[in-house]
Amino acid sequence: MLRLAVHPPPHAPYPPRLTWPSFGLRQLAFNQVIGNLGAISLMTIEMMYSHEAATHGGLYFFIWMQLIVLCGLLINGTCGLLIMRAGWRRLPDAQTRYEQHGLFKALQPKAVASLVLGMALCPLLSSWVAQQAFAGIQTSAWGTAHLAQVRPTASLALLNMLFGVTASYFFEYLHDRWTHREARERRAHQLTTEAQLQLLRAQLDPHMLFNTLSNVCGLIDESPSQAHAMLLHLIGFLRSTLDGSRAPQHALEAEFRLASDYLALMQIRMGERLRTTLSLPEPLRGMPVPAMLLQPLIENAIKHGLEPRRQGGELSVAATQEADHLVLRVRNSGTRAHQQPEAFSPGGFGLHNVKDRLAMLCGPGEHVELAHLDEQDATEVTVRLPLPLKAGA
Repeated sequence: MLRLAVHPPPHAPYPPRLTWPSFGLRQLAFNQVIGNLGAISLMTIEMMYSHEAATHGGLYFFIWMQLIVLCGLLINGTCGLLIMRAGWRRLPDAQTRYEQHGLFKALQPKAVASLVLGMALCPLLSSWVAQQAFAGIQTSAWGTAHLAQVRPTASLALLNMLFGVTASYFFEYLHDRWTHREARERRAHQLTTEAQLQLLRAQLDPHMLFNTLSNVCGLIDESPSQAHAMLLHLIGFLRSTLDGSRAPQHALEAEFRLASDYLALMQIRMGERLRTTLSLPEPLRGMPVPAMLLQPLIENAIKHGLEPRRQGGELSVAATQEADHLVLRVRNSGTRAHQQPEAFSPGGFGLHNVKDRLAMLCGPGEHVELAHLDEQDATEVTVRLPLPLKAGA
């Protein structure tokens, strides 16, 4: 008889919070703070309320609290981490629940009950181990010379351990809620940016199709060669737009290719009124940039800067590297006084979209600068991208 082996579904990878390095370092740092505060508190209480002339001393309480921290991490922390990892592995839709609810709220009731039971039982063992370790240090030659020969009571050890366990889990819960909220906010910003990018593409493509096809119809009889060239540039533009919609980033060369096809279409439409220059150094061609980054800036420059001018003007797009930044400049003839105010209003779609996307990708800062060069009768938009560029624009 033929038997088919049934393999269990692959487990979801652990969240970053449940890896040993992340959990251990985070808890070690927090427990050091709690342990030092506990040592200072015990020493202060003894000095205030002890009627004996001699006290245990700061070294006594420091070593005692360090043992509480160490035993707590090794026993309580390991137990809690293993319970949470086991509970995570049993979740049928672990990754989805984690993204929606965070770590602790995603755990099933059985895992939560096991965690509470572990919090109650493990401190009994860890406090006893801490007592025995401290007794061993006290009876050593060094301990006899430097430490008071008074053993911490079982109740003190258990109380210290329970306080540390409670504080540690409370810290983990708050940290989980904070990181979860931060991740959701980042995801919301990312979805918003993606929606804006899709909206931008949806606005550009029909607009380009309508205007270009109308011009082609007008040129078929008058200038078949121009109509043919216009269709070729339209095909290149739509192909570049489609390629850009498949990924949030692409090479700077692809961004310039998209700009070149767009400007070629505009040049056929505007004729001698539009003069263009594209400058892309060879070393920068493969550099990744957010898709559709230059397109709204170029369209802004033509729509609000050059088209309203009877004589038209020049438009240049240049890329350079300055120290650890990639710098993109879009310059067009005409200053603000000659241009439509919508191009520079806070709600202007093109410039506002680019600013929002770069704020999310690169963090806060002035990544987009608008300058009016009155002496040169020009307007320039400068985009500065820190290198290397993060993924996920």
